[in-house]
Amino acid sequence: MKLFTKLILALILGCVIAPPVWAKRGVREAVVKIYTTYNRYNYYEPWKMRNQEQRRGSGCIINGRRILTNAHVVGDQTFIQVRRAGESQKYIAEVEIVAHECDLAILRVNDHSFFSGVRPLEIGGLAEVRDKIAVYGYPAGGDELCITEGVVSRVGHRKYTHSNAYLLTCQIDAAINPGSSGGPVIKDDKIVGVAFQAGSGENISYLVPAPIINHFLKDIKDGKYEGIPGLGISWQKMENPDIRSEFNMTEKQTGMLVNKIYPASTARGILKSGDVIL
Repeated sequence: MKLFTKLILALILGCVIAPPVWAKRGVREAVVKIYTTYNRYNYYEPWKMRNQEQRRGSGCIINGRRILTNAHVVGDQTFIQVRRAGESQKYIAEVEIVAHECDLAILRVNDHSFFSGVRPLEIGGLAEVRDKIAVYGYPAGGDELCITEGVVSRVGHRKYTHSNAYLLTCQIDAAINPGSSGGPVIKDDKIVGVAFQAGSGENISYLVPAPIINHFLKDIKDGKYEGIPGLGISWQKMENPDIRSEFNMTEKQTGMLVNKIYPASTARGILKSGDVIL
């Protein structure tokens, strides 16, 4: 009798603690494969275009019957199709808004049957170092959904390969290969980033983090993308000990020296040349 009671108790605890099956399945169903036909400009012979080419990428369904992906997945597009995970039918998609600066884009599918039975994924918060994540996408070499797991190893600013913009990123050790770009990076069934580029070392990849995604989605509510603002100043690091001594900084203090305030900067009247920001 005691053994039976323990088994029932274990079963109840397992149902409470374990994540519901539909949650993981809901993430998979919201992931899409993107088929892009594109035609680049020929800058050496500007009177004609280059030959049409094709690329594959990934994306995910978010609220408002929209598909979130990378800008470089749909760049120079002439025709786009999307297919949901586990489905065979392809649907024609259109680019609604592209933000090349932060390498994000929104696609629309006019046929609403494409979204039937799908729970849109929610945007989560900024992932922290050592957080466990899962990358969903379609890396080159297969049509089946691929899920790779890893951890966040670094949070900081890095240059985006697509635009050369210096923006917030999260470094992860999950593999990202061609075709994975645009796929959601998931933690607790929410999007904490969009996979967008691989690093130079082994098992080093990067994602566009949730704060950048949220800024992008908030920005485009009026139907256009305004961009990410800059501070409008010229500055230098206070690494040289003589410079730090000149400005009466201690050996343990660090910061940046403001060199110039640009005319249209919102920092004008608040900061000035020669200020030190710790």
